[in-house]
Amino acid sequence: MAYRLNLRKKNLLVTIHVLSVIAWFGGAICMLLLGLYMQKAEDGEQLYYTLANMHLIDATLIRYPALVAFISGILLSVWTQWGLFKHYWVVIKFALTLFIILIGIFFLNNWLSFLLEHAALFGLGSFHHHQFQTTSLSLINVSLFNILAMALMTLITYFKPLGKIRKRS
Repeated sequence: MAYRLNLRKKNLLVTIHVLSVIAWFGGAICMLLLGLYMQKAEDGEQLYYTLANMHLIDATLIRYPALVAFISGILLSVWTQWGLFKHYWVVIKFALTLFIILIGIFFLNNWLSFLLEHAALFGLGSFHHHQFQTTSLSLINVSLFNILAMALMTLITYFKPLGKIRKRS
């Protein structure tokens, strides 16, 4: 028989999960707002410090809370009646969370590093470079996607659509 959480441990793990998602969601909102603010920078210093703050938010309010949310979500699904691959809603949340985290690992950090280096070298003139423009817009789009994906996952958590995954005989 698989391990199951008692009510106290389950509530503690749910609390950790929800708080980490809140931090992650807040970080994504900050990234979107700062990304939009960055587009209106009036000088190179403002541009640089906006990007530096975005880099800090990525490192603190996105990276670690996302990891905690992912791990606690897996533990909640495995250690409760839901299971990791028993219900479509759990699989959808697992896949979306993994996808968002992989985007962050393979793109977001590199984009921020590129934008920061470019802003340090060229200041406000960075906006005259096509690669800077496309990367900054990609950053804004990914931030918006993260927010929408987390909102969708919240809805999925409450409505639990599509039911159980049926085993094929």
